[in-house]
Formats: sequence, C-alpha cells, structure tokens
Amino acid sequence: MTSTASVPRLRIKGTGIYLDDIVAQRTISEPRHPDRRRFYNGPRTLAGVSVTPDTAVTISTVWACLRYLSQTVGVMPWRVMKEVKNGATVQKTHPTDWLLWKRPSPEWSSMQFRETLTHWALRWGNGYAEIEPDQLDRPFAMWPIHPERTQVCRAVDDGYSSAGDPILEGELFYEVNNGDGAAGGRVKIAAKRMFHIRGFGEGPVGVNVVQYAAESLGWAKAAQLFGASFFGNGATPATVVLNKKPLKSAGLRRQRAEFEQLYKGPRNSNKTAFLDNEADIKRIGLNAEETQLLEIHQYLVEEICRWFGVPPHKVMHLLRATFSNIEQQAIEVVVDSVSPWVKRFEDEADFKLFGQNRGNLYTKINMRALMRGDSKTRGEYYKLMREAGAYSPNRILELEDENTIGSDGDIHTMNSTYTTLERIANPPDPATAGIGHNGGPPIEPDEAAQTNMAEFHRLMGREVEHA
Repeated sequence: MTSTASVPRLRIKGTGIYLDDIVAQRTISEPRHPDRRRFYNGPRTLAGVSVTPDTAVTISTVWACLRYLSQTVGVMPWRVMKEVKNGATVQKTHPTDWLLWKRPSPEWSSMQFRETLTHWALRWGNGYAEIEPDQLDRPFAMWPIHPERTQVCRAVDDGYSSAGDPILEGELFYEVNNGDGAAGGRVKIAAKRMFHIRGFGEGPVGVNVVQYAAESLGWAKAAQLFGASFFGNGATPATVVLNKKPLKSAGLRRQRAEFEQLYKGPRNSNKTAFLDNEADIKRIGLNAEETQLLEIHQYLVEEICRWFGVPPHKVMHLLRATFSNIEQQAIEVVVDSVSPWVKRFEDEADFKLFGQNRGNLYTKINMRALMRGDSKTRGEYYKLMREAGAYSPNRILELEDENTIGSDGDIHTMNSTYTTLERIANPPDPATAGIGHNGGPPIEPDEAAQTNMAEFHRLMGREVEHA
C-alpha cells in the first residue's frame, strides 16, 4: 500500500520533464518500468538465450534455491525480545510482535511476508515493503512492493515525501511507480518508511544475482531448451533429406511439411519413413550421448548452487551426497546459507521498527529448530547441559515443546548426583550431618566429590580446603 497524497510538482513548460526529477534526486538503483518486459528481454548470453529474473526461475535449480532459502527464512519464529538481567524475554503484548510473528498486514502472513521479500532479494537483489504508521507514528502494517516498481534515490536538496515526511539533503528515499504512467503515479517514500532487504553487494542497493550469473544461467537454459527440442523431435538428431532428383521450392516445402507431420515428435519417432523422388535420409546433428547432456545438467546444478550459496543436496542433487555427517551438514547450511538472510531481517527491523531509541528491545528470528539433530543426539546434548548445571528439566521440556512439571522443574542440578548448585557451593559438614540427617553415622569423605568441588570452586574464583 503506497501513499496517494502528493505535493505539487513543477513541470518544465512544453515537456513532460518535472523539475524535481532534475534537481531534487540522484538515482542509485537501476531505473524500473512496470512494462519493461515489452522492450527489454535481458542480456543475450553466449549460449544464445536471454536471461531475466522471470526466465531464470524456469530453471529447476534456480527455483529450488529460491524456494529453499525463502521458505526457510519464512518458517522460523520472529519475535520482539527484551533484554533482562538473566537473558531475554518475548514481548508478546508489544504491538510490533504481532506484525512480525503473525500478520505484517491484513493480506500477508508473517511467513508469506519474509518468503516474498527473500525471494525478491534473491532474484532482483532487493526486497521492499512500505511501513504504514498509525496515528501515533508507530508501525501499523508493512506492505510489500515489487522491486521492478521501486527505485532507490539520494536527495540532493531538502524536500518532502509524498506523505509529507521530511527528506533532507543526502538522505535516501524511494520512488515507487504505481503503474499508471502519469506523473502522479510516482510516489516518494522516506527511507524510514521503507523496509528494505538488500541482497549481497555493497552500497544502498543489493546485487542482482541473475545479472551476474547470466552466462551460467544462459548455459543452463540453452541445455534445457536443447533437451526439450531433442525429445520433441523424437529423440533423434537433425535430419537432412537428400533428393537425387531436383525439386522446386514448392515441392521442397511440401516434402518437408509432409515429412515433419508424419515423423516429427515423440509419438512418431518409431514410424517407418517412405520417401519418393529417390530421396535418402542423413543424420547431421549430435545425439544426447554425444553432447553429454546428462553430465552438463549435473555440472550446472552445482554451478547454479554456488551462485545462490545453497548446498546441492538441499536442491535434491544427491549425486555426491553422503549421510555419514548429515547433522554437521545441516548446521553448516544454517550458518553459511540461512543466517546471513536472518541477520538482514533482524537488523532492518531493529532500526526501522524501533529506531535509535529502541532501548532494550530487539527482534530475533529463532533458528534453533533448524539446528536440531535427531532424538538421540538431542538427548545426549540435553544430558550434558543438565549435568553441567546449564539446563533445568523445564528448560529441556520447553525446547522439546512439551509441558513443564512445575516449579520443581526450574531447579538447576549438577554432576551425576543431580545435587543443587547451592548445595555444591555450600556443602554440609560431614562431622555434624548424619546420613540423611537421621542421626546415623557420619558421611565418609568422598575424595572424588571433594575433587569435583575443588575444581568447581576454582572455576568460581574460590578456594576450599579438603576435610
């Protein structure tokens, strides 16, 4: 949803040029036009095909990379957090938490919002959404805007956005084309009102991966077209019909039309050909084996995955995949591929939704679920964390989405005896405390326990004497 209110614009007499287009802005991003597909089909690659963000997604590997990264970023919980003394707590009642966790706007769910902006940033280098404020100037909704309608500019003079927000000299602002082609169809949005996810690159705009990977994608598209055409011609190479008797142009056209009608295509590939005029058939093209079509496809899958930073096994390319260390591979994917996109969303939200006076509030996308291993691995991890005194039983149950067991489950224990940390720090005197404090004989000193306690106190900066 873009603003419709606009300030008066001065037009040079006799032209369609507006004065503020000349003196009030300097374009940073590539100019966009809502109907650019009519006159721009993308750069033609050496493979002989044009590559655009629209044609790139018809390549299965590109589609799989976009789907994996976009859906992974969109599926994780995104909450407003508050720093407290012992960590952080979720601010469930904060109005911005609803925008991030459930509905950025009435028409967009949280997953759809992040999925779309990540998808756009991967294809066009940038993902945009206008931040709609409420009457108190707080974020009320966020409306995604297509990158092809959006242009990033830098003001060379003081001015105002279409909604009346001040834009100072040197500040960024965004110009959005509403698509009607008229001057009033262009809306200026202040930087503070635009949620902007930049892809990889430098400066105020992200890099268009499709543009830089055009040759690799063009090769993949050409191989795709070759394979489709090859099987469309009955899985046979190009054919030449040699006539021993000369034919006029009309006769050649008739012969070609009849031949293709009867024998072209996969349904006609095994039919027997009958030729007149003492004609002969000669194959002149390469077959699929000679072109190494399968090997090319396998290589291009890995090549495209490198451009998008996605491991091949995540796009179902399992040619060289091994599952001996699948847990480690999953962690590497989260750290190397997903976490940079998560960080982009968190940083932009912290600044644009809270501002510099956010205090102890921040946003967090929880990636813990992506890094969970199998049940056996998680059990071993929880056991170590509990014996170290780091996790309580309730904390473990919360991480497993299970119900807690009450206040007793909040007690932290340590070592195999599950003694409380307070008892470890202040052990009872064996000379005065009987077994179970029931008047029995004194507890015999346990050298192993004393050694563990001494090590604990040493780590805590304290000294303890052996009994």
